[in-house]
Amino acid sequence: MDFKFARLQDVHVKFNGLEWNKMLCRLNQYHMKTILVLLFIGSFSFILIQNSPVVNDVSNNYGIDCNMVQRFKQGEIDEVPTDKEIVIQHSLDSFLFGKRLFRLVHRPLLNCLAADDPHLTHVIREDLMTKPLPNKEFGDTYALTNINTTDINFHHQTKDIVEMIFKNKKKGFFVEAGAFDCENSITLPLEFNIGWTGILVEPTPEGFARCEQVNRKAHLIQTCLGTKETPYFTNFDITGGVVKVTNTSAYQVTAGFASTGENGYNLKLQCFPLYSLLLSLGNPTVNLFVLDIEGYELSVLETIPWDKVDIEVLDIETDLAGVFQKDSSREKIINLMDKNGYDRFDHRNDIHEWTQKNQNDLFVRRDIVKKYNVRQL
Repeated sequence: MDFKFARLQDVHVKFNGLEWNKMLCRLNQYHMKTILVLLFIGSFSFILIQNSPVVNDVSNNYGIDCNMVQRFKQGEIDEVPTDKEIVIQHSLDSFLFGKRLFRLVHRPLLNCLAADDPHLTHVIREDLMTKPLPNKEFGDTYALTNINTTDINFHHQTKDIVEMIFKNKKKGFFVEAGAFDCENSITLPLEFNIGWTGILVEPTPEGFARCEQVNRKAHLIQTCLGTKETPYFTNFDITGGVVKVTNTSAYQVTAGFASTGENGYNLKLQCFPLYSLLLSLGNPTVNLFVLDIEGYELSVLETIPWDKVDIEVLDIETDLAGVFQKDSSREKIINLMDKNGYDRFDHRNDIHEWTQKNQNDLFVRRDIVKKYNVRQL
């Protein structure tokens, strides 16, 4: 079912506290291509998501009434809803890139659609995802600052995944949420050396901008994995999250869902369910799902329809469970994964220097444990 398409360009530029806005509107036929490029801020600065999502009513959804969309889909009304593409432009300073103009894209009609809606998955695939470069030979065409990051032994998590589970399995498929700069990425060695591909999900502006430069052979999307079963807008606060260790020590966390930064610079971003991202590529078998979103891993895991996806192994950051999402805990994550048929394994050399806790847990579906004879190393 087709919708009308409209591109709205809301130019919002901020230079040293001076702001101006201009709205442009042009109607087109569904469907037009767009490049999803979000705002980013200083090198290894981090976007943190506030705990409460934006309410997706008509006023907060750019005038799109989800009730009217559903009535149209059910054939109750003839008026075709408009699939608006709102492009918001920002100018900020970045340590790596200097002063630069960046775009933030909203598609509010998508918030009215179920995770498996064909229009939603079409837009994700054709408009929001950057497609991978041709895979000529493993290891060519990359633009890396440190070639050592491609070594399987460089990342202890990658080393464990290879040695404990997949050995030298070629042409696997991954999803990495919290891909950072796509170079300091635990899936890069799998892609570089043995031909894996997949989906790289990175919400942080600078991380995504760097990902575009690295030339990964995987699909790339700048979004947040949703903690709800349908798309929605949420407030991102561009500050830094701080985890208190003792009365006199604390450390900075990287990108993730965190309820901090009341005095920070907020952005409204659009999150999508993992299921929608997978369906956009035909719902492939996911050999490895890396979930590293600084404390909100449980909420994402709870949205997954486990009976409709094929995820063999998950590498989940668990040491911040309960820090930002207060109703989460490492034990709840372990119990959820056990309920869905996964055995837990420890990573080696995984102790966080500040908390002195294991940072990540490895979960392997029980049939995969048997298939690859997985043993704790």
